[in-house]
Amino acid sequence: MKRLFCLAIVVAIATVSMTACSKGTSAPGGGGEASPSEALQNTTHFPLYADSVIIVSKGFSKTVQPGQNATGYLSSGAGTYVGNEVVASSNASLGELEKWVHGAEAKPPSGFVAVAMPAKMMTIHDVAMKNGMCFAVFKDASNPKHGLVVVAFDPQIADKKLGPALLAVSKYQNLPAPMKQAIDTQLRQRFGYGASDFVEAGSPIGSAAAALAQFKSQNQRGIVVVEATKQ
Repeated sequence: MKRLFCLAIVVAIATVSMTACSKGTSAPGGGGEASPSEALQNTTHFPLYADSVIIVSKGFSKTVQPGQNATGYLSSGAGTYVGNEVVASSNASLGELEKWVHGAEAKPPSGFVAVAMPAKMMTIHDVAMKNGMCFAVFKDASNPKHGLVVVAFDPQIADKKLGPALLAVSKYQNLPAPMKQAIDTQLRQRFGYGASDFVEAGSPIGSAAAALAQFKSQNQRGIVVVEATKQ
């Protein structure tokens, strides 16, 4: 099993880095940083933390296939979702951003309602908290097919703790089943989370992990807000 896991890591690293979002059919997260001269807008319309600065703002579409596991902002079942992603930086501490996220859960902004997390999502939430992240899930008060996820994270903590896992999950979806199982087993034993927590459509951890590249040279915290509506 150990040899199989190592082989899977080598295959993953040799292929390509974790899938990033671009406008089209790829999943949200990552992407190039916009020109400083551009006036980036909060197209999600979810109020950001005070004094945060938007560094990425883009649209996307994503199709959830029948039988495919999906969560977060893609939890309304199979179909095509169209939405927006915003990544922002903040000088606030992770503790301050956690209070902001929890405050939004307790008293959602106008037009949104907080979604109680199912057991599986609670497990992912606990994993996120141990790795420098905090998130909350919301629905549109007037449209249950419109979902939104807010993630706050400390890039330095997340990168330090998630780095080995990110290497392992690169191109995870394209690996043979035995290698997938080996990676999941080894990651869960060592870190408490599996590759599926990253690659599952709509995963808050996946969205935050994909945004880490935006903060490589910044000593700031990150905020990711992703919203999508099932068509």
